[in-house]
Amino acid sequence: MRAAAIRLSVVLGVVAWVVGVRAGAQMVSPEMDRPGEPFSYASRPTDEIGVMYAPSATEITPEGYLYTGFGELMFFTGPDKRPVEQRIRTLAEGHLPIVNYTVMRDGVRYHFEMFAAAAGDGGPVMDFVRVTASNPGKAPVAAFLTTAVRYQGPSSRGSEIGDNRFSRPAASKVVGAYQQPGEAFRADWQYGFNGNAFVRDGRVLYVFPSSPAPELGLTLKGGYSKSPDQNVHRVAVQVTTPTGVASYKFVLQPGAEQRLDFVMPLLPVDAKDAELARLRGLNYDEYRQKTVDGWEKVLAEGMKIGLPERKVVDTFDASLVYDLLALNRIGEDYVQTVNQLHYHGFYLRDSADIIRMYDATGYQDTAGKVLKFDLTKQQADGNFLSQAGQYDGWGQTLYIFGEHYKMTHDRAFAEMVYPAIVRAVAWFEKATAADPLHLMPATDVRDNEYVPGHLTGYNFLALDGLQGAEAIAHGVGHEEDAKRFADDYAVFRKSLMARLDVVTAATGGYIPPDLDGNTQGTDWGNLLSVTPEPQLDPHDAKVTATLKEAQGRYQEGIMTYSIAGQGEWLHHYLTIKNTLTEVVRGEQERALQELYALLLHTSSTQAGFEFSVRPWSDRDFGGNLSPHGWFAAEYRNLLRNMLVREEGKELHLLSVSAPEWVGGSKTVAVERVPTFFGEMGYTLSSRGEGGASLVIDGRWTNAPEAVVVHVPWFVTLVSATADGKAVSAKDGALRLPAGTKRVELKWTRRTVPAMSYAATVSAYEAEYRRRFNVLMRDGSSYDWMAPRANQ
Repeated sequence: MRAAAIRLSVVLGVVAWVVGVRAGAQMVSPEMDRPGEPFSYASRPTDEIGVMYAPSATEITPEGYLYTGFGELMFFTGPDKRPVEQRIRTLAEGHLPIVNYTVMRDGVRYHFEMFAAAAGDGGPVMDFVRVTASNPGKAPVAAFLTTAVRYQGPSSRGSEIGDNRFSRPAASKVVGAYQQPGEAFRADWQYGFNGNAFVRDGRVLYVFPSSPAPELGLTLKGGYSKSPDQNVHRVAVQVTTPTGVASYKFVLQPGAEQRLDFVMPLLPVDAKDAELARLRGLNYDEYRQKTVDGWEKVLAEGMKIGLPERKVVDTFDASLVYDLLALNRIGEDYVQTVNQLHYHGFYLRDSADIIRMYDATGYQDTAGKVLKFDLTKQQADGNFLSQAGQYDGWGQTLYIFGEHYKMTHDRAFAEMVYPAIVRAVAWFEKATAADPLHLMPATDVRDNEYVPGHLTGYNFLALDGLQGAEAIAHGVGHEEDAKRFADDYAVFRKSLMARLDVVTAATGGYIPPDLDGNTQGTDWGNLLSVTPEPQLDPHDAKVTATLKEAQGRYQEGIMTYSIAGQGEWLHHYLTIKNTLTEVVRGEQERALQELYALLLHTSSTQAGFEFSVRPWSDRDFGGNLSPHGWFAAEYRNLLRNMLVREEGKELHLLSVSAPEWVGGSKTVAVERVPTFFGEMGYTLSSRGEGGASLVIDGRWTNAPEAVVVHVPWFVTLVSATADGKAVSAKDGALRLPAGTKRVELKWTRRTVPAMSYAATVSAYEAEYRRRFNVLMRDGSSYDWMAPRANQ
């Protein structure tokens, strides 16, 4: 194995390395990853700007255009009107939904900034764009900026949808007849200008600055008559034809800049005088400040993390923003979708993990609002179902009801959901009694596990759900029901464990995706034996074997998702199910490797994806658009658990530490962390390389039996004191009284491989370049259709 590959295997914890030959294998030039720029895994990323609770949002396309479903606002630079294409974007402060990017052209720097805000007090959503053209040189230079709107971008896949764009309307309905806005292309649309507004069929698509005065055109090559009788035109255009062209040119002196502000309604507005005056009166700076203040206020309400690696923290904060942007308010309902672009729909399983994130990181009020919508998914027979045949929603819903109660101790909530829980358990008892294996019913939905049968994950989640039901029953004082639910749990667990013994006897201990002996399934719910609740001992041989099997299929440091005969794809957030298990098992180094591998596969705007990317290929998820809300929630849940997590009646701190976070004068700090035991925080302050001080601020309402502090895996503990008293570590952790305030740690640091986000990116770039060079030399590349082999 070459040196670069060896280093990458250390940094990412890569298990599977397969190099084969396949005609037509695709990669992209590694030259796109430029030194000095933020790293972005996706070769054609998508971003999202919007407003919390709004039922739709705007996609920032791979090129950097604004796509609403009604049209796409494009940008061009230079006298030849070259279309802008910039894949490297950043967020304001690293986490706010204000997207920035810069294009250099002919000596002029064009900086683009864009965000969305509701006009007035809760009015229609508007997209704001500021383009700042500046001259960094020492001589005057002419700047050229052009804007235009097309219906959509081109498709290279023979689809009616443009590449890496959401469809009109979105495929998934959210509530009733609600769908993502958009309209079909019409050849008879009429185009024109009303002053500095471009109008299509009497509705304003965007407003552009009138100073400096632009040159207008109905198309890039078609002029425009300003005479009153020529204001409306029918123009023979295609779906990809730029229309409503505004071209600016001006000379910039050395060091000078020119700002141009644009407004694009998310939904086109009538071109009436009052509406136009309102659009023209919107002030960019005012709404930008409102946007910053609003989101910073939201972030200040919840858990705060301080770490020496900004990428780790920015992704934590941006992930909250992405999930809140995907939270729709439809009438009285708060509907948690995955994003506004692709998976614009409600899924009980996704929602459960997102709600858990809200609860565990300080947003219990938001969690409660979404949980009320969960109740609307209870069927007449008592089952909780959001997608036909997908019975994971039953366990996920009851589990998250219990989690929310344990976090909030909100009796009113418990009493509200309790009748639904009783009906749900009655459905479960009837369904499992009728099943030949006395398990959750078999299904053939061909999603996730992609195999028919008794899906393993549905059964693990059912156990989680029964525990949640029992917790709620205790909370409202229904002790007879609590005993009934506990008895159901014991009987069902016995059936499941007996079946697991049968199927794992044939697999060497590996827990398969289904319980019927079908070998074609894909890893998914079978990874849930320890997370979200430990239904098996974390160190059970079956858990170990399942982790080993799943990790043996990793590529680029993360999970793969395979369907028989179709090869394999990378799967981003699926990896986290394993990582959460490793956290509980105390496998700090492995969990940290996966954390960095997860971050490696995000964009420069901290966005995660689901799948559709082939390993070692073009890094393009196509229509599987980011940001993905389930990744966002899972990432926040993971980092929170690495730093603070409940385990039974104990609270565990620093379950995973990174060499990059410890040493010198570095600090690890968490604030406002809600737990089952009350709110808490702590600060770990390094004292050079020889130790650290841990100050714990526990404001307990129901104190844990112990606070367990995990020693970093890369040090050897010499001594420790808790509030001045000597304490000893066992199995790499200190078990302390809940009232402990200060822990002093002395250690010696071991030599370990360089591990950080930056080192992970560097190693990946080197290996990707090596593979690309091999491809260009003799056509050899990773074969994602070939059988896998571990090396």
